[in-house]
Amino acid sequence: MNNLSNSTSSFDSLCADFEDVCVTDLKGQISQILGLQYLQASPHSTPQKLIKGAVWGASLRPIISLPVQISRSIVTMSGTKQPTNVHFLYIAASPQTYMSEEALRAIGVEDVVQIGESMDDQESIPLPLLVNGYRILVRRSPSSSHFAHLNIFGEDFVHTSGARVFFGGEQLQFEIAFP
Repeated sequence: MNNLSNSTSSFDSLCADFEDVCVTDLKGQISQILGLQYLQASPHSTPQKLIKGAVWGASLRPIISLPVQISRSIVTMSGTKQPTNVHFLYIAASPQTYMSEEALRAIGVEDVVQIGESMDDQESIPLPLLVNGYRILVRRSPSSSHFAHLNIFGEDFVHTSGARVFFGGEQLQFEIAFP
């Protein structure tokens, strides 16, 4: 467990300035740009092959909306079986994918019981979720971090899903292609 906290604090200090992306932005302007309302039911019931994101703000933050839902290894009283739009900030330096407390509640993880896991430290337990149909272990954004309000799309998901990330071009764009 010590390795995880060292990993989280190293990442936390590496990426120390997310004040330019607020929850109100995720729910407002970013949702408008992406054409998908943050933390609402996703119109996609099957995995998408190509998902276009947006480049946000003066810091050129790559943000994408991915459908997320609980997996079968999670038992919850209020969890939804249908995918929910979750807007993620993509950070290639992040080895791990994180979701905010608000986003986890939106899919029913506030009362989660993960089969075979001890629930002593809720922040450090990886949660098996389906992100665009791919099973990935997601961690809660640490409540003490500067990115507690954000969902971070990390390299673990890129590796697990075999996705290809494109961020660049003369007309700056951000998109992810899945196999």
